[in-house]
Amino acid sequence: MRRRDFLSGIASAGASSLLPSNSESAQEIALQPKYHYDKPVIDAHFHWYPPEFAALIEREGAANGVTDIKRNEKGELECVVPGNHPYAPRALFRSDMTDVNLMLKAMDDRHVDMCTLTQTNPHILWAPPAFGAKLARAINDASSALCVKYPKRFTAAITLPVQYVNASLEELERARKLPGMKAVNFPENVLGKNIDDKSFWPVYERAEALNLPIFLHNLDPISERLVEKNYTMINILGNPFEATIAATSLILGGVMDEFPKLDVFFPHGGGFIAFATPRIDWAMGTATYSPRGRTNTYKNLKLPRASDYLRRFHYDLAMHDPKLTRTLIDIVGADRVVCGTDFPQGMSIRTPVEYVEAIPNITQQERELILCENPARLLRL
Repeated sequence: MRRRDFLSGIASAGASSLLPSNSESAQEIALQPKYHYDKPVIDAHFHWYPPEFAALIEREGAANGVTDIKRNEKGELECVVPGNHPYAPRALFRSDMTDVNLMLKAMDDRHVDMCTLTQTNPHILWAPPAFGAKLARAINDASSALCVKYPKRFTAAITLPVQYVNASLEELERARKLPGMKAVNFPENVLGKNIDDKSFWPVYERAEALNLPIFLHNLDPISERLVEKNYTMINILGNPFEATIAATSLILGGVMDEFPKLDVFFPHGGGFIAFATPRIDWAMGTATYSPRGRTNTYKNLKLPRASDYLRRFHYDLAMHDPKLTRTLIDIVGADRVVCGTDFPQGMSIRTPVEYVEAIPNITQQERELILCENPARLLRL
């Protein structure tokens, strides 16, 4: 499907989408691409809160451990979810992640044709079983409904109550049949448990069988030492650390061997995994530099080196420096880097097209792969 076919449906977003941006990032978003793209530009890492999700928490959250539920002066829902959630115990359902007209307008301002709807804090890991399943249904039904209304603008990832694997499998079977659902939303840890844990393998097995990629997202980043008041280490370091731990666990825990056809998409450029695998290779005795013979530490792996697994993953753009993204491309290949921005979070790549165009020595083929073809292939479009 070509880009002009997508753009023919933009008018349905309403006249408000044509107005100049008034957001705090308006000046940044006002940058213009240098090149033309015939195919749709797709942002595969985009967050939203279905209004139905917020309304359900507002109605029933108090009975399920949620506290301090209120609407702020803008009418946005705020609350505090239970459990260990140092990243943001106070959940704020911001209008730029709930108001569809604002979302569409931001997409147009950013020169993005389609986004994949995914979940971030507060997710639903804190919820008891019945309420967690109910929240997942509300998110998935609303996401699918938006995909039906704007089929040329949105796809969505299925949200699961992954702390309850049986409930997750039930919801996966139900939600996979909904229009627009193209991936499975999965956290990079589950209540402190690494995601190579075999209790999660039935979800991976079913996702692989259904040809649905796993879209990972960070929740509850590691270490109390990152929780401070002055310089947000929990965000600037915690998020890429979480991606690095998740990728390492999927490799060394055998998940990528057990499920050879499973696609996994990482936020934050995969953290530091592309730069950490040589260290793992060294520990395995298979480092390119000064190999010393393979040890028995990781003899369960099917591939010789941890580095050999890097191309099993896909990586988004949230690395915040086009030069660093160039290095990632050189390590994993341009076909593994996918336009994904974490929008509209504070650390998001606000202008993905311009970011990709700023990558040193980027070719036309690489630009089109990253912005258009790779996300379309990953989403089976």
